[in-house]
Amino acid sequence: TQIAWPRPGKAVIGLIVSIIGFYVLQLLLLRAGQAWVRDLYLSPAAVIEKLYVWQVVTRLWMHQPDAPFHMIFNLLWLWMFGTQLEKWWGVRRFLIAYVIFGLSGAALILIVGLLSLTAPFRPLLGSFWTTTHLGASSAVIGITVAWGLTYANQEMHFLFLGKMKGKTFVLIVVAIELLMALSFSPVSSAGHFGGIIGAFVLCRGLWKPSKWKQAVKRRRLDKQRKKIESELRVIEGGRRGDDPPTDPSKWN
Repeated sequence: TQIAWPRPGKAVIGLIVSIIGFYVLQLLLLRAGQAWVRDLYLSPAAVIEKLYVWQVVTRLWMHQPDAPFHMIFNLLWLWMFGTQLEKWWGVRRFLIAYVIFGLSGAALILIVGLLSLTAPFRPLLGSFWTTTHLGASSAVIGITVAWGLTYANQEMHFLFLGKMKGKTFVLIVVAIELLMALSFSPVSSAGHFGGIIGAFVLCRGLWKPSKWKQAVKRRRLDKQRKKIESELRVIEGGRRGDDPPTDPSKWN
C-alpha cells in the first residue's frame, strides 16, 4: 500500500494553516461562551430568512467542535490531491477553484433546504431547513474530483483499494457519496455533491456556452448519422455493417 505525500505549494499550505488556526480560535471562543461563533455556520434558514449571506463562505473555515478528525481528514485529502493541482493550475487558479467548489456546495445546500419546505420532500428531508452545515468538505471533495478528472489516466495507489486510475477513483468517490446520502450519517451529502458538481462543471468547461452548443450540435448530428445509416441498410438490403446474428431471436 502506497500513499503519496508530495511537497505542498503555497496555496495548500496557506489553506491548511488558516483552517487549523480558525479551528483553534473557534474552540477557544466556544469555551469562552461566545455563542455568536455559531452564526458563522451555514444554515439555509439563516441565510434566506435572516440574510446571513456570509455563512456560505465562513462555513469553509469552521468544523465540528467535537469532531477534530473531520478537519484532519479534510486537510489530508487537500494535501494529497490539491498539491498536484496547484502545480498544474497555479496558485491563483487553484484558489479560485477551491472557492468555487465551496460555493457550489453551499448553493446545493440552500437548494435542498428550499426543497425541504415543500410537501413532497418534507418527510424525506425533515429539519434540513434549520440544520447547520460546516466544514471545508465540499471544497476538498471538489479538489479531489477535479484531480481525478484532470489526471484521469494517471495510476495511483490508495489505501486498501490498490492500484487504479484517476477516473476510477472519481467513480469510487461518487459511489461512496451516494451511499452516505442514503445512510443516516450526519455528514452533509448535499454540500459534498455540490462540490462534485462544481468540479465537473469547471473541469469539463460546462460553464462555457460554447460547450453546451457543441453538445447539442453533436447530439443532433449523431441522430442524423444513425438515421442515415439505418436508411442505407434498408436500401442495400441489410448488407452494411456486421454479419447478421445466427440466432433469429436476436435480430432487431
